Amino acid sequence: MAYIIYNNDGTVLSNIADGEVDSNSTSLDLIGKNVNNYGQFFNNDLVRLLTCFAAPTGSDPRSPQIGQLWYDTTLNRLTVFDGVEFNPTYGATVSGTEPITTSTGDLWYDANNNQLRIWTGSDFKLIGPDQSSIYGKFGISTATTVIREYDTNLPQKVGVMYSYGNAVGLVTTSSFAMSAADATTYLGNATTSTIVQGITVVNDMDVKGDLYIGGIKQIAPIQTLTVGYFNITPYLDPADGAVPPATTQTRIENGNIAIRDFLPLVFSTATGYNEVIYPTWSDAKVVCYYNATSSVRRFRLIDDPLHAGVRIWHWYDVYPNTFANTLTNIVVV
Repeated sequence: MAYIIYNNDGTVLSNIADGEVDSNSTSLDLIGKNVNNYGQFFNNDLVRLLTCFAAPTGSDPRSPQIGQLWYDTTLNRLTVFDGVEFNPTYGATVSGTEPITTSTGDLWYDANNNQLRIWTGSDFKLIGPDQSSIYGKFGISTATTVIREYDTNLPQKVGVMYSYGNAVGLVTTSSFAMSAADATTYLGNATTSTIVQGITVVNDMDVKGDLYIGGIKQIAPIQTLTVGYFNITPYLDPADGAVPPATTQTRIENGNIAIRDFLPLVFSTATGYNEVIYPTWSDAKVVCYYNATSSVRRFRLIDDPLHAGVRIWHWYDVYPNTFANTLTNIVVV
């Protein structure tokens, strides 16, 4: 009489005729009635169960059943069959591709990017590191080699700042002289280098906002520029006694306005002298021609009182309305 073997859900797994052994339906040898030497098959099955079908990677059990355990001897890891594949019963799935079947809380170590992720129930959220290893190292980490002080050969406590795998700076607990060999490795400089206690930047540092040192705001050095040539002949000679003082003052101010409007045109050329590059309170000296006479008019870069956040070139001197003092507007070269 045949043996009918059922799954846990009541469906038929196998129908084993008398004297037959089913070695295909499962990873075990299922024994039919009146099988000769049935003890051999039975004992082999016990060993398989006892060892969880232990075998190297790629030798997973044949015809596995959902919930079946298999011990991968290559990875030294116990796995469970979920109906599609064997997954670790603990730790993280290590693979270059995202696992097909998951449960909330499952971990996946992305072997391609060297990143750990966790399944939230809808997708894998990155745990870390933030950047894929294919782009190189990011952030601050300990030096890959021991960095020693050049003279004493004493090891130093150094953190290395990385971006795309390149060292961009050092963070240290003390000042010391770095050897040429270490400087070549971390600074790209084949000479002995002085490292300060704190942060040493390998390349340039560009401060877009304000820079404070010791709580004091640092102001860039005031620039003194000499730019362009401007013809002031149309504005007549302010020393002409035949012209009323009020008219002279108006001409001077109109001339200043014209020169001020002229400055950005000069500064926007290849020289790069513009309002953005130079700090507030920088001076500009414009060489002016009046017929055969040359003179200089001074302007200063200030914050426009009428437009917040805008800087303008404004005449440097404040001129009284009295005729005698208007000559301070022009400094003869």
